[in-house]
Amino acid sequence: MNVKQSDPSARPPSYAEVARILQRALGEDEGLIVLEFIIARTPPEDVARKQDIVNSEAALRLEIERVRTELTERIEQLRAELLERIEQVRADLTKELESRHAELVKEIEQVRAEARVESERTRAELIERIEKIHANLHVQVESLRADLTKEIVHSRTSLMRWTFAFWVTQMAAILGILFAVLQFFGR
Repeated sequence: MNVKQSDPSARPPSYAEVARILQRALGEDEGLIVLEFIIARTPPEDVARKQDIVNSEAALRLEIERVRTELTERIEQLRAELLERIEQVRADLTKELESRHAELVKEIEQVRAEARVESERTRAELIERIEKIHANLHVQVESLRADLTKEIVHSRTSLMRWTFAFWVTQMAAILGILFAVLQFFGR
């Protein structure tokens, strides 16, 4: 025979359930007779106590169900509030992020404009310096050219003088040798 061990947390079967089990096992009439016998042999205080237990269990089940319903509603309410708060925080953060983004874009554009102005100013200064250096270099080259031309003319003049002096002395030497040869042979 297979005997089931009952779960201590499980509720005992009601009289209607016991009656159905007995009627199925023993037949319609015998099941009711056995149930009546069990009820008759049970002391009235046990029946009342069992009835109180059954009523208490029913009341506890109803209370548990009510608490479960309340907790479920409260959880749903808290969930809805949290979702609403999350959406609010998300909206606030998005708004702040967009504001910061706009500020950064504005600041970047300002830095770009300042950099352009500084770049143009520096470019103008460099062009001005290059033009000054170019003009100064041009003046120096022209001065060097004039000095070089003057030096070349002076060197040429000096060279012509020395050449003339050399020719004159050469001629004098040749004439002197010729005069000496003619006097030596002409005597």
